[in-house]
Amino acid sequence: MNALDLGRVGIWAGEMDRYPALALRQAAAAIDDLGYPALWFPETTGREAMTQAALLLSATRQTVIATGTASIYARDAVSAAAAQRTLAEAFPGRFLLGLGVSHPALVTDVRGHRFGPPVATMRAYLDAMDAAPFGPPIPAPPSVPAAGPEDAPARRRTRLRRPPAGHAGRAHSPGQKPARAASAAGGHPARRPGLIPRSHGRAGPGPRGGRPAQPARAAA
Repeated sequence: MNALDLGRVGIWAGEMDRYPALALRQAAAAIDDLGYPALWFPETTGREAMTQAALLLSATRQTVIATGTASIYARDAVSAAAAQRTLAEAFPGRFLLGLGVSHPALVTDVRGHRFGPPVATMRAYLDAMDAAPFGPPIPAPPSVPAAGPEDAPARRRTRLRRPPAGHAGRAHSPGQKPARAASAAGGHPARRPGLIPRSHGRAGPGPRGGRPAQPARAAA
């Protein structure tokens, strides 16, 4: 089981909603061609995060597309799990779902929901995602061939096997669920130094022994 390759340097693009879809696809393709390993984007009041992730994934070949972050108040946990698994099935090893509790003003005034206690609300949401049903099989991650001289220079980059602090992402294998990162403090998970990784499972070989492994994630 290999970690999603988020690399040493990625791009967080916070102004994507200001540009038309065609320009967005062209920009994502250029980022991919330059060899950036990860492209992060937020969700506020513009494009819906899962739809935008699909748009960006379809325009790229290698770059990991990551939500940084998608609001847990924008969709229920079953819908979030279904969208996550759908994108992981269609684009194996290239989608990381970053989740956040957003901000009280956006949750209450814009979306019309009650803003709950951040940590308890996030934990309940993740538990509901883990329990959510899903029809299609969850695919195994693709094998990554060793780099050779025929590889394009723009594709050569240093790989960091261990995700940076505040990010959580592991490619999944049959019976496992896709990777996601969660921030119970709101905002971009990579900017919350207090986040620590946690995963469920009994003791066993590797980080996920025991019962079927749960997604790697970061929680406050």
